[in-house]
Amino acid sequence: MSAGDEANATNLILLPSLSFGTPFSLQPDGKQVFVTPTGKLVCPHGELSSTICYWLAAEKKARLEGLQLPPRGGSRGQSICDCQTTEGLNVTPDPSTMLPSPPDSLFGFLEDAGAELIKVKGRDARRIPHIPGPTFVTAHGRLCCRHGASRASLCKKQKLAPSSRRPACQCVLKPLPARSGLRDLQLGKWPSGKAVLQTAPSQ
Repeated sequence: MSAGDEANATNLILLPSLSFGTPFSLQPDGKQVFVTPTGKLVCPHGELSSTICYWLAAEKKARLEGLQLPPRGGSRGQSICDCQTTEGLNVTPDPSTMLPSPPDSLFGFLEDAGAELIKVKGRDARRIPHIPGPTFVTAHGRLCCRHGASRASLCKKQKLAPSSRRPACQCVLKPLPARSGLRDLQLGKWPSGKAVLQTAPSQ
């Protein structure tokens, strides 16, 4: 790994929208702008200018109609973004701008960052920041609560009658934000796949 790559990895941040970015510019008011691996500029919360503009327009309309302001992000992963301006986000990065490289996996990034570690069925799991629950990702890429229950099993528990096969904990896991930068990223430390049976060599 070159010195530039090491600096890139050191500055890589997992933003609240679950997008990765590195510092790009600092606005006069102290607001940090980040650049993503795809060359997009985002606010400190990881949101694009177009997304913020959409929210601002929806909030303005709600105020004019005397309605409650709609939550930013909707039902699929609400955003903590409270930006009221898109200044600094509407510029085109210079061609010489070094774009950050995404990590090999979410688990590997959290491991390097020293995220909270727990054991789920004897295997390592790291806590994902910015997601309530709390939510963990195992080394095999499975999302679960602190007790090892998946979101699917917890949702079934809320809808169906109690069962010894369903989680006993009261955890609630939220879905990943629809704007998440994790969609094309490997979650676990190792690629997902089926176990391969080892056969004895033929004599």
